[in-house]
Amino acid sequence: MKNTPSAEQALFFDQCMARWQQVLHLGDWRIERGQKPAKQAMASVEFNEGARLAIYRLGDFGAEQITEKSLDDTALHESLHILLHDLIDTAQDRSAEPEKLEAAEHRVINVLERVLSRS
Repeated sequence: MKNTPSAEQALFFDQCMARWQQVLHLGDWRIERGQKPAKQAMASVEFNEGARLAIYRLGDFGAEQITEKSLDDTALHESLHILLHDLIDTAQDRSAEPEKLEAAEHRVINVLERVLSRS
């Protein structure tokens, strides 16, 4: 039997994604929920780099109890994939100039500095 979020829980997840988008300074991404479920995962994210669009999907939480905390933790996890996307994409591009990779790395560092220095 599948353990998927209810419509109400999915709306809460959307709110969590919006909050993490702000906290992680991901305003240059359009982040939207997709209609199809994530396959073999609690959630997933896919990218359309040209449109700066990240589409997240909710899936089966398996044995994990669906709570506000588990939803928020999962939203953070997916948001971190978005934060790291440009760095990973640039690092995998063999033709990328070193300055481009350094800029992508510093974008992540700058966000983490702002977030972690608040604690």
